[in-house]
Amino acid sequence: MTSLALDVGNTKTSVGLFDGGDLLMSWRVATRHWTADELGLLLVSMMQRTDAAAPGLVTFATVVPQVRHSIEIASREYLKADVIEVCISTSGIPTAYPRPEELGPDRIANAVAAVLLGNLPAIVADFGTATTFDVIDAGGAYLGGAIAPGIGTAASELFRKAELLNPVDLDLPGSALGRTTAEAIRSGVLLGSAGAADRLVELLTPYAGEGAVFISTGGWAEGISGVCRTPFVVIPALTLMGVNEVGRRCTK
Repeated sequence: MTSLALDVGNTKTSVGLFDGGDLLMSWRVATRHWTADELGLLLVSMMQRTDAAAPGLVTFATVVPQVRHSIEIASREYLKADVIEVCISTSGIPTAYPRPEELGPDRIANAVAAVLLGNLPAIVADFGTATTFDVIDAGGAYLGGAIAPGIGTAASELFRKAELLNPVDLDLPGSALGRTTAEAIRSGVLLGSAGAADRLVELLTPYAGEGAVFISTGGWAEGISGVCRTPFVVIPALTLMGVNEVGRRCTK
């Protein structure tokens, strides 16, 4: 059975078309407060670009609560599909989190994907609007983690608050020593974020346990992971894999 997985972030939404556990195709669009009709037409247009059968299931994780209702209606009325939302109760993973209902569904999906990959214990870093770090122990239990401002988010706030600093393209600098203001911003924001990631991983590793693997995902993952000292394995579709796996578990 084909299925759709939706990872609705604060700025971008990823949509993955799966056949079982295999990702066939994916799309990224800007997140909006869609109506059910807008989203339904968008999903239908995506499916029309493929030769795949209509999905029988839509599984979604959203950090934007306002779109939850639109996803459910669009999936049922436009795709005639069943709908499952990622949350701790549907994830199937144990957690020591005192208030598991507070866990973001994207973090849950990342943990599910890490367990699915089987290399445990693991620390997952998701470099998106926020940068999140999640620790999964050798038994596949979610332990907790850390949340930091995302790279783009931190840069935007810097430009907003510091009147003499103009926005620049956030390309990785060739040197930590900035010889122009733009170079100094790139060094501080990007290399500083890489250093912060390394430090947090260092602090979290004892909780994960010996032999932890380090996984990164999110829009900034490929660039930042390359300048981190941490040996991250970059898996761009990690969150979609986790979302899809929650749907598969719930329908077995």
